[in-house]
Amino acid sequence: MSQRAPIAPNFTIEDRRSACPGLFRMAKALDGGICRVKLTFGELSAEQARQVAEAAEKFGNGIIEITNRANLQIRGVRAETEALLIAALLDAGLGPLTDRGDDVRNVMVSPVAGVDHALVDVRPLALRLLTALQLNAGYQTLSPKFSVLVDGGETVGMVEHPHDIWVSPIDPESKTSQFAFGIAGVPPTVRDDRPALGRVNGDEVFAVVTSIIDLFLEWSRGNPAASRMRHFLADIGEADFLQQLERGLGHSVGHDASAPWLRRQPRAHGHLGVLIESASTFLIGAMPPLGRLDPDVLVALAALAQEQGNGHLRLTPWQSILLPGISTAGAQSVLARLEALGLHSDPETPLATMISCSGSAGCSSALAATQADGFKLATLLGPTSASPQIHVSGCMKSCASPGARPITLVATAPGHYDIFLQATNGPSRFGKLLAANVTIEEAADLIGKNFGAS
Repeated sequence: MSQRAPIAPNFTIEDRRSACPGLFRMAKALDGGICRVKLTFGELSAEQARQVAEAAEKFGNGIIEITNRANLQIRGVRAETEALLIAALLDAGLGPLTDRGDDVRNVMVSPVAGVDHALVDVRPLALRLLTALQLNAGYQTLSPKFSVLVDGGETVGMVEHPHDIWVSPIDPESKTSQFAFGIAGVPPTVRDDRPALGRVNGDEVFAVVTSIIDLFLEWSRGNPAASRMRHFLADIGEADFLQQLERGLGHSVGHDASAPWLRRQPRAHGHLGVLIESASTFLIGAMPPLGRLDPDVLVALAALAQEQGNGHLRLTPWQSILLPGISTAGAQSVLARLEALGLHSDPETPLATMISCSGSAGCSSALAATQADGFKLATLLGPTSASPQIHVSGCMKSCASPGARPITLVATAPGHYDIFLQATNGPSRFGKLLAANVTIEEAADLIGKNFGAS
């Protein structure tokens, strides 16, 4: 479901405070510019993958990153090649509908949307919202971080990543399901989570989401420093927000009825390994080490998708890749070829779940070489570690993860880290401190002792 940009960029897009990298705005880093390529629902064709690989090699340093919103980043872009890179990506059909719409292409769906066994296919709704965000001049002024989750209740879903607005079907097995919705958070999966704000019929979801955005934009005119729904909610409160929303819609949004609802828990590590797609086809999921690809690997993945799958790749918010349309006969062969390319599909392998920022090799804020240290830690833990997901962060900003992971290493100096264990209402954003200022070798030993890693 890729979208080709009919309008060429004018290269005069203004910089925004705290703006993220984009297609037309390269964020500067130690290793060069960062170009973020926003994909429609994380999907790209094999041909587009080849074009991205070629562009990364010609105009960047050859490092391609998968982001935690299922987008791509090309690193090391040289200033003199920025315009050429933009032109190449537009030619690949990877641009927005309008030049000013690039920043707001932030609508996330499950990477298995449309092929999961849930009866609700949310992609048409998500595409309608994505189009409105890009074409509405008011919506184009939203923060580049402003995001919408259109959840379909799939068995594979990222429900830990906070969004400004989220919607999710009350019963994903029903064709006539109502949708729960909320702001500044995630669909609740346990009783301690913030409950949904309301529920509406499926044909009302678009109007509800756009009405919420309209309310936010009206409020933000008097609060120009605020950029996210959490600021809006903190200022006016839940009751006033619901009152304004219902007044604008002209009907109730069923707040009281939605309170007990919980989204079903997604399957743990459902994005890895073999996933049933249909009676005769599978999706195969694997993780490139620390969410990074080089051009040769991306080209090989494109060839694999074309030879064995449906000719497309799906990226995930876990920074991994799914190959759809794999036949029953080809599944094991594809798994083996992915492993040969250096990708991992077994969740017990540390590199199948470990994430990391660019580290001091690419970022001036990072205090350690997190990429190299991450590989070292994975080697020390061994190929069948029993440890949960590990996040290796170069500083307290935690760019690679929007929330706490089960284990977080935060750099304090080259080769040294504080180790945190995820904890509800922990003393820090990462959880509870396990050890301070330890080496990678000490970290591996501590993780092994606490989680039974080999």
